Amino acid sequence: MLESVFALAITHFTPQLISRGDGRSAVLAAAYRHCARMDHEAEARTVDYSRKGNLAHEEFALPPEAPEWARMLIADRSVAGAAEAFWNKVEAFEKRADAQLAKEFIIALPIELNRDQNIALMRQFVSEQVLARGQVADWVYHDEPGNPHVHLMVSLRPLTQGGFGPKKVAVMAKDGQPIRTARGKIQYRLWSGERAEFLHQRQGWLDLQNRHLALAGHEVRVDGRSYAERGIDIVATTHIGVASKAIQRKSDGRAFDLERLAVHEAKRRINAKRIASRPELVLEMATGEKSVFDARDIAKIIHRYVDDLGTFERLLSRVLASPEVLRLDTERVDLSTGARVPQKLTTRAMIRMETEMANRARYLARASSHGVQKGVLDAVFARHKRLSDEQRAAIEHVTGNARIAAVVGRAGAGKTTMMKAARTAWDRAGYRVIGGALAGKAAEGLETEAGIVSSTLASWELRWKEGRERLDEKTVLVLDEAGMIASRQMANVVEAVTRAGAKLVLIGDPEQLQPIEAGAAFRAIVERIGYAELETIYRQRESWMRDASLNLARGRTKAAIETYAANGRVIGMQGKGEAVDKLIADWDRAYDPDKSTLILAHLRRDVRDLNERAREVLIKRGVLEAGHAFRTADGVRHFAAGDQIVILQNDSTLGVKNGLLGKVVKAWPGRIVAELGEGDARRRVEICQCSYRDIDHGYATTIHKSQGATVDRVSVLASLSLNRHLTYVAMTRHREEVTLYYGSQSFAMASGLTNVLSRLDAKETTLDYSGGGFYRQALNFANSRGLHLLRVARVLTQDRLGSALRQKHRLSDLGEKLRTVGARLGLFDRKSAIHSQSTRKTQPMVKGGTSFALSIAEAAEAKLQSDTGLARQWDLISDRIRRIFAEPEIAFRAMHIEAAFSDPAARSDRLQQLARAPERYGPLRGRTGLLASSAQRSDRSIAKANLPALRRDLERFFIMRERALKQLIAAEANMRRRSSIDIPTLSPAAVSVLAKVGDAIDRSELPETLGLAGADPLVKAEIDAFSRAVSERFGDRALLGKGAMSPSGPAFKVASAGLIPTEQQRLAAAWPLMRAAQQLGAHKRTVAAAKRTEALRQTQRRGRALK
Repeated sequence: MLESVFALAITHFTPQLISRGDGRSAVLAAAYRHCARMDHEAEARTVDYSRKGNLAHEEFALPPEAPEWARMLIADRSVAGAAEAFWNKVEAFEKRADAQLAKEFIIALPIELNRDQNIALMRQFVSEQVLARGQVADWVYHDEPGNPHVHLMVSLRPLTQGGFGPKKVAVMAKDGQPIRTARGKIQYRLWSGERAEFLHQRQGWLDLQNRHLALAGHEVRVDGRSYAERGIDIVATTHIGVASKAIQRKSDGRAFDLERLAVHEAKRRINAKRIASRPELVLEMATGEKSVFDARDIAKIIHRYVDDLGTFERLLSRVLASPEVLRLDTERVDLSTGARVPQKLTTRAMIRMETEMANRARYLARASSHGVQKGVLDAVFARHKRLSDEQRAAIEHVTGNARIAAVVGRAGAGKTTMMKAARTAWDRAGYRVIGGALAGKAAEGLETEAGIVSSTLASWELRWKEGRERLDEKTVLVLDEAGMIASRQMANVVEAVTRAGAKLVLIGDPEQLQPIEAGAAFRAIVERIGYAELETIYRQRESWMRDASLNLARGRTKAAIETYAANGRVIGMQGKGEAVDKLIADWDRAYDPDKSTLILAHLRRDVRDLNERAREVLIKRGVLEAGHAFRTADGVRHFAAGDQIVILQNDSTLGVKNGLLGKVVKAWPGRIVAELGEGDARRRVEICQCSYRDIDHGYATTIHKSQGATVDRVSVLASLSLNRHLTYVAMTRHREEVTLYYGSQSFAMASGLTNVLSRLDAKETTLDYSGGGFYRQALNFANSRGLHLLRVARVLTQDRLGSALRQKHRLSDLGEKLRTVGARLGLFDRKSAIHSQSTRKTQPMVKGGTSFALSIAEAAEAKLQSDTGLARQWDLISDRIRRIFAEPEIAFRAMHIEAAFSDPAARSDRLQQLARAPERYGPLRGRTGLLASSAQRSDRSIAKANLPALRRDLERFFIMRERALKQLIAAEANMRRRSSIDIPTLSPAAVSVLAKVGDAIDRSELPETLGLAGADPLVKAEIDAFSRAVSERFGDRALLGKGAMSPSGPAFKVASAGLIPTEQQRLAAAWPLMRAAQQLGAHKRTVAAAKRTEALRQTQRRGRALK
């Protein structure tokens, strides 16, 4: 079984054959998947699954070269109608009693993606891996709670002009002749594919899933390798699919038969035991994503495998107490936000790996072997006369003697121009210059614009592994956009360069998009070896825009946004929809086909909507024609001459790279000619849908796709998912104009536009803490060899404990066997033996949740950050600290405010110190005395004036925070108390009554059926207790609204929030019974209220009669 290491995204990809020999029918299977009514012509009967729910999307697609009869067969039919017609034709063609009719793939979709994103993912997979093979694709998306999945049925025979071709085809040699065996017989293979084709399809699915997860901004990945192949001693858990929802009663009628769920839970228990014995397993999973983590990251991983609160807490303590875990920093409070920052942790392996990377970088920086002579540089500068002084200094730096050099070039500052001149210098000095980058688009840019032969970093690593194009002492390796390279990969490159005697040049901007995996290696290295910096922004033509770009580059997002706002380039509308309308209207007015334009958004759904809206206005203006249909990887698009497009996938045959923008020159159905690139690199490419489909309209694109691009005009749609790095990239792509549009209402609820856009989501490395005492202790501990005896002692203790437990279990099992044998021999009462076996507690229908990834206090602390009143109060405190202290960050850390949050004595001490001796925390702003200037005296006066106000603000903040935290803790505790309530299992009689009640409600016949609920007193009491448990856990009316009609509505999503997938499945299965119980209770209350009203009316009527 395949499984992801870190993410909730899973890789379940299971094929099965639908065969007549197994008693199955392709038509019946299709009807069930499509939740539709279909006629099965072979058996002259009709099946109807139209009441089956959870159908999210359905498509039926023919391959591009499908014959006319197939197109006519499905013309003017619904999707389900097309599937019905096609599979009936397949069944009529297949004559054998054991005929194989279709192949079905059951594919789990990533729950991190929303419905539209999953549909786009599936369309691309079908296009590339099914239709491209000539197969028919019939797929249905079921949005099961916690288990979104697709049923994909594909044909087993090729489509021919006369019907269907053979299932087996000859294996052909390169010369076009069939391959024969030693006896001269022709070799055949299955046309629909064998094991090799299946493995290729599966890998294609994994790659596409990872790509779409990355495009959606999720830091998760799926890995097709098993845990064993990756060296992780964890049992792959069984995928809990839709089949496990067919929950049945056991023979005794008292418990659910959850065989697959039981297997899944058993494997989770095995993994929990393995984690208990080897906590390093959790650490391996954690450090694959982050170099520096905290206890919450560990808790989330353990929570995947453990439900029991006691076990969860023990395992969490075991992992955090592991000698592999090292502390880098203590818990602190953030000066800017007032939020608690948990203590920072890492592992021995990670700290040693990143330290070795830094040490190798320092060694390369001290080495002297790759310098370019001054005469060569002078000749290069004479040839490139337009280089600025800053660019010349950067060239001198990278061509110096050291074997490693770095350039921090802010976006638009001329890094590529500088590297082109540097490449000329290295060429003249006799060096071989090669380039690499994480993304194919960046590698192409380095090659076309700087003239450096370049490939992706993964491609270079593969070549080196195979012994091709190895590095040597005459090689200069240039890594562009090095800020996107994670620590492990960077460490491998630095090691390869060190061993080969080559030179490494790192070009990038640590403020641009962060690496997906652990660490931020580029930033860590440049802080240790030094760097040349290109700060002058050449991309923007207005000086104030260049200044704003420089502020963005330096992390001063608020100042940059305020500059753009002052110049009318930040436009807020009430809602996001109005912001989109305004953006499109402004874009339409300013559109000039001779200017390059781009609309940027972070979310793919926004990009799709913006592309459609932009193209519509151009068609209305007559700038574009409606165009011709082209089946892209994401569905049918229409392209016309003048359309702007974007390339979405590297393709060496066409010579195109991911992210390239272009314009359509000519268009026909299924084929276009596009002009890609700019300047001398501009060229025409013919693209046919039969061979390449990874294109889309390019009026709008994601911010990730835009990195490295330069256009004349940019419009940016802001969303709450933005951060400082994304804002920096989005607001520095333009030459002439950029305008930011946002919905003010949503941003106001999320602490304001500038606060959202200024969020710092930069990755950390263990080296970020190298200046602290904890780091030195951790590094010494990591390098120490004194742990051996301790670890041996731990292992011996665990072995003895495990042996004792195993012996206890064996004795217990032996006792049970002897008791059973004794009962059979009549040595004692058989009932006592039976009683010992029947004392097992009946499992509840829906188990209450008792373990959570965060403690109550941690959950309350997390919610505390959204308290707007506290945020405003902390802004006052933060501002006063900056007015009082010359070095506010250092002074704030010296206060240790985090201790005052929970300790009244520490709180009082901090306030008294601020009153008596504030200099204890750091020097105050300004100066006094004869030598002080008037400005310095003014600063000191302001600092002293703010001290009493700071004490009052802090005291008020402590009171507000304590009160808010108590309320949140109480609310969280109440929520967890309700979540822990078990929904009891019902007897078959009670289930039968509630099922009939549910049916009666659907038919509006509840009054006639109400007598069933009270006919048996025991059943009535059981249903009442069941209803009370449901109401106490979920709320009195939680399951009565329209949103609770099925376990795919909003009410279910609220009720299942935080549950693991297996418990979500249990809740989904119990949902109809729980809803029926609440509806029954609501009806009883309505009847009782009506009776009381009628009794009151009768009483009032009798009173009037007496008068």
